Amino acid sequence: MQQGYINAEMSDFIIQHSTFINIQPNFDLEKLQFISGYFGPFKINQIVEVPLWVAIELKKKNKCRVIPPEWLSIEKLQQKLDEETINELELAKMEQYYFEISSILFSYCRDDIKDDDKIKLLLEDIKTRRESKIQKKIEEFILRGSDALKINNLNQHERNKIYSNFYGDLKKLRQLKLLSES
Repeated sequence: MQQGYINAEMSDFIIQHSTFINIQPNFDLEKLQFISGYFGPFKINQIVEVPLWVAIELKKKNKCRVIPPEWLSIEKLQQKLDEETINELELAKMEQYYFEISSILFSYCRDDIKDDDKIKLLLEDIKTRRESKIQKKIEEFILRGSDALKINNLNQHERNKIYSNFYGDLKKLRQLKLLSES
């Protein structure tokens, strides 16, 4: 496995276990115990923070309302889109797993996301702008024949996409460069 590359399954596991999210349960229960710790107490309509995977499992059973993270709002996403538009060269700093978390939330909790269609559109616009900038950086890298590619503020999804799409090609380019130098 290449350094820095995390496959989709591993990435999903890490995200769902390391990301905490607020929920509003519709049940009462003192605590839930898992290998990773205790969560709760759960009181009807009182906000509690749990790992994303717990939130998804409770949501599937209609036991809670998921409260989307603050960054998944029209205002915050519009700010990020504006940053991406204004700075044509650099990527804006984003939540590390924004793409994966938003995909998970749209899959299981869409009814809990206010203005979901507008938010989905903003996420797509951000992704498109970022992909365009990344593509330009890669093209510049190839044209320069550089030994290293540096792109600031990549998130895990973007890193994985670069590795899976370009790692083999970049390795071949490097070999060709070494052959031409010898």
